[in-house]
Amino acid sequence: MRKYYYPLLSLLLVVALSACSTLTSTDRVRVTGQHSWALLPFNNLSTTPRAGEKTSALIETHLRARGVQSLSTYRSPDGLSLVALLDAQKEHVDALEWARAQGHRYGMSGTIHEWHYKSGPDKEPAVGMSLKLTDLVTQKVVWQGTTAKTGWGYANLSGVADKAIQKLLNQIDIGFE
Repeated sequence: MRKYYYPLLSLLLVVALSACSTLTSTDRVRVTGQHSWALLPFNNLSTTPRAGEKTSALIETHLRARGVQSLSTYRSPDGLSLVALLDAQKEHVDALEWARAQGHRYGMSGTIHEWHYKSGPDKEPAVGMSLKLTDLVTQKVVWQGTTAKTGWGYANLSGVADKAIQKLLNQIDIGFE
């Protein structure tokens, strides 16, 4: 009877671990790291202030580590304003115009859905986000993905977010011409 426990335990472990994260994306895409990239604003729908800026900083590190040679971050000329908070679409359109005027080829944008520690005794970190890569020349979305990830009680929020971002960006092959 004991030999039946190991497959059952393995199955339970896989089910438990798979409940910790999800990933949905369009097909993998291959782009070049030699073109100029722009980090566009991230729409923060979470309850955590400035989660978009935190996400942007993590994404910037991953893109540079994967070979993106020229990367600029959009900064609103108005700074952090009430108008930008209330009308995220206008800020996104302004950022796309800025990126095209600067001659960038790709623009990375997204939405933060969740960025917090859950309530309860363990206080697990939880993040959820969507990323979108746009070819600024053709104005077409070339890749889009969404992920949600939680950590265990001993994990920190930035570490969970970093792993979620890495998992998403692994769907994009960055090469060289």
